[in-house]
Amino acid sequence: MTIAPVILFADGTPDEPGAALAAYRRQTAPLDGTTPLVWHVDPGNLGLLSRAVRELHRGRVDVVLRADDVAEDRTDVADETVLVPTLRRLREQAPTGLDLRLSMTNGRPYVLPPPALDISTNDLCGLECNMCGNRATRRDPHTMSPEQVESLITVAADWGIRRVALTGAGEPFRDPRMLDHIRHANALGHLVTITTNGFPISDKLAAELARRVVSISVSIHGASDDTHEAIVGVSKAGENAWRAVRRLVQARDARPGSKLSVNVSTVIQRQNLAEIPALVRRARDEGVNGINIQPVNLQHGSFRGDAIVRRDDLVLLSRLWPTRDEHVTIDAVFDELEALKRELGKTMHASLERLSLIRRYFRDSSRDALGVACRVGEAFLAVDHRGQIKPCYRLPWSHGDARLVDVRGLWNSKAYARTRAQVDACPLTCLNNCFFRDKRVPDKEEKLS
Repeated sequence: MTIAPVILFADGTPDEPGAALAAYRRQTAPLDGTTPLVWHVDPGNLGLLSRAVRELHRGRVDVVLRADDVAEDRTDVADETVLVPTLRRLREQAPTGLDLRLSMTNGRPYVLPPPALDISTNDLCGLECNMCGNRATRRDPHTMSPEQVESLITVAADWGIRRVALTGAGEPFRDPRMLDHIRHANALGHLVTITTNGFPISDKLAAELARRVVSISVSIHGASDDTHEAIVGVSKAGENAWRAVRRLVQARDARPGSKLSVNVSTVIQRQNLAEIPALVRRARDEGVNGINIQPVNLQHGSFRGDAIVRRDDLVLLSRLWPTRDEHVTIDAVFDELEALKRELGKTMHASLERLSLIRRYFRDSSRDALGVACRVGEAFLAVDHRGQIKPCYRLPWSHGDARLVDVRGLWNSKAYARTRAQVDACPLTCLNNCFFRDKRVPDKEEKLS
C-alpha cells in the first residue's frame, strides 16, 4: 500500500511570523518514520529545513526545488545560489536513518553543483610525458579569452561552487594571465587548485602564490630525477620540479597564516612502480602539505549508438602497465603505501580504501572486478581551453561551447540527464580525478579521491 506523503510549502513559505514553524509542527507531529515528507524548499524555509533534518532522524524527506525547463539544454533552478550551500551540508550530514532526496518541480532529480569547476585556460606544454598525448607548443588560436575564463569563474561562484581547478591540457602557468585568474577567483571566495610541472615556479611566483588561497600540485613521477625525466622526456625536469616544491614550501613558511597548500602528484606506471614509497617519503621530507597518487589511465571511450564502448590503448599498455610478473612488487609497494598512509594521515590524500582499489586495478581494471560505479555525472564538470563543455575527458563528447551554452543551466537539464544515464552504464574505470560509489551498496556513497 502506498502511503500518501505529507506536503509542506507547495505554495511557498507563509510570511506571517511563526506561521512556517507552526505548519511544520502541525504536519510533522504524527510522522512515525514511514510517511514520506515532501518539502518545497525556498530561502524562507531553508533554516527550518535544517532544523527538521536534525529533529526527524529517520524516514524519508523529499526536498523539491522550483525549476523551469527553458530549453532542452537549460533548466533554471530558483534561488540556487542561496540554497546550494545548505543543501550540500544537509546531504553530507544527514542522520544515517534519514533518506534525504533532492528533486525539482519538473519531476526530475536535482543534482547539486559539482564540488569544483575545472577550467583549462591553455594547452601549451613543454614536456613529453609517456602517458599523455598533449604536445602543443603553439597557442591554439581558438583558446578562450581571459575575460571568458573569468566569466566562467564568476558563474561558478554564483552557482554555489567554492573551488575552481585551473588545470587542463597544458601547463597552467604558461598562461600569462594565470595570476589574474587566481586573484579574481579568490576575490569571489574560491579556492583555486592547479597542477604544474614546476618549470615556471620562480621565487617571485611562489611568493605571490603564498598570498593566495590556492593549492598547487607539482607533478613528479619518480623518487629519483632520472626516473622522472625518463617519464616526462625532458632533461633537468626532476631538478626543476623539486626546486619548485622547495620554493613553494619556503614561500608558504615565510608567510605566517599562508593559505598556500603545496602538494606532489604522481602517476603510478611500470617505470616508477618500485619508487613510489620512496617518492612519498621524499615529498614528506620536503615539507609538502599533501601527496596525490593515481594509477596510469590508458582507457578511452567511444560511442556505439547511445552505449559507451571501452577502448584501451594497447600500445601504451604494453609499455606502461605493470606486467603479470610484477604482481609481487605491486603487493609489496601497496603494503608499504598503506603503512605510510597510517603514518602520514591526511598528508597522503589517498584513503586506505582508494589504495586498495588501485592495487586491485592493476590486477583487473574491469568495472565488475572493482565493484565501483562512476559518479562523474554528479561530481565533475570541465570546460577545455576552447570552451567545450566536457562531462568527462575520457569520452569524445561535448555539450557545446561554454561561451554560448549556460553551464549552470545545462547541469540539471533534460540533455544532461541523458548524459548521466549514459555515464551510469559506462564501462570505463578511470581512477584519476574521479569519485566512486560502491555499486554493491547503492545507497552508500564514498569519496575515494
